[in-house]
Amino acid sequence: MMLMKAEIDKIEAFISNYVQDDETVVILVSGGLDSDVTARLCHRALGKERIKLCMILQSEMEDKFKRQALELAEDLSVELVQIHLEDMNRTLISALEEAETEGVFRSDTLLDPAKAKCSLRSAVISCYQDKGFLIAGTTNKTEKLLGFFLTFGDNLANFKPLAHLYRTQVIALAKELGTRQEVISQEASSGFWEGQTDAEDLAYWIINQGPILSPRDFTKQEITYADSIKRNLTAENVDGILKLYEAGQPAVETASKMEMDADIVKGIYIIADKAPKYKTRNILAELEKES
Repeated sequence: MMLMKAEIDKIEAFISNYVQDDETVVILVSGGLDSDVTARLCHRALGKERIKLCMILQSEMEDKFKRQALELAEDLSVELVQIHLEDMNRTLISALEEAETEGVFRSDTLLDPAKAKCSLRSAVISCYQDKGFLIAGTTNKTEKLLGFFLTFGDNLANFKPLAHLYRTQVIALAKELGTRQEVISQEASSGFWEGQTDAEDLAYWIINQGPILSPRDFTKQEITYADSIKRNLTAENVDGILKLYEAGQPAVETASKMEMDADIVKGIYIIADKAPKYKTRNILAELEKES
């Protein structure tokens, strides 16, 4: 517990030092763990007058996420700004599909319209940032190592208070901060559609051997395999694999040490290897001025 308190103090100092006295921070809350913890940390560091909680309401979102976001706002005694963008994701994907002649975008798939939801959230972030607000990111270290986000989507932020913490560490932090147990206990989800979980998405990434960049159909055998994989993708297992990956442990040895299926471990290693190319690549690259 003392370690968590020290970590909270460190993050609060990071936020206070980054955010200037005349600035207000926007946190896009989802009803999930990471945004809940980010909001509570910003609230502690800056006070309720200097934070703004916003929620993007989109089609197929489970009711519990809106309820949990409202409960967070109640806990912090702040307003929850609710922005209605239902079905706009399909309008966006349909427009891209019509404009493209090579089938880059497909409105008849599950994934493209879902990803477009995250892209629309980025548009909201951009609008707030242009008004002088700072954006607090909610990405954790587990997501960062896997590239488990849209690079120009939920990865965008002025500062990221949780990016140095694995998901299991965020869970421990949440307990100390007073996050409600329902939020702590629920499976991680982007909220793209009812019943969607991060473990399910990661299972398909493992089968695909990396992020799914282009529309593709999975066979019945692959769907069955994904279902068996996701049961093993607990936060403890994924973080354990990534810690050994960072330490340079070979995938085969990691699988043996953690008593896990070697193909699952290799799949996570492959995703982490590809993240610097497809997800976490420097997006502000430019030529240096010659002296």
